[in-house]
Amino acid sequence: MIRLSTKSEYAIKALVRLALAVGDAPVQAREISAYTAIPGKFLEQVMHDLRQGGLVRSQRGKGGGYVLAVDPAAVSFADVIDLIDGSHGGKGRMPRGDQAELLVAPVWREVRACTRAILCSASIADAAARASETPMYYI
Repeated sequence: MIRLSTKSEYAIKALVRLALAVGDAPVQAREISAYTAIPGKFLEQVMHDLRQGGLVRSQRGKGGGYVLAVDPAAVSFADVIDLIDGSHGGKGRMPRGDQAELLVAPVWREVRACTRAILCSASIADAAARASETPMYYI
């Protein structure tokens, strides 16, 4: 079964925050961290991986920050998970050779296939659209 690592979850959240940015304005790391509740040091690692994978660009200096390097509609959750965790989506189950495992293995394969299909169909742009529709309540 596909297991979403914390790093993949954070990467998806950071990309959604960048997709919500107005125009091409860079978003500073502290803004991403505040919006997503990703710890700063962990965010640095996530953004490094996203930069290396070509999904974000960084701009240095005053007014700098991060911007999406790709169209958010073209990036699926599966793409991000594959980039961060590899194509197996993190740690999977270790198959055992017992007879019961052989009987249930086809079900687990189907679950993985269905999960993968959902992750492939969910884009960063879709998530950003939902985020902009969700009302924010301030106390």
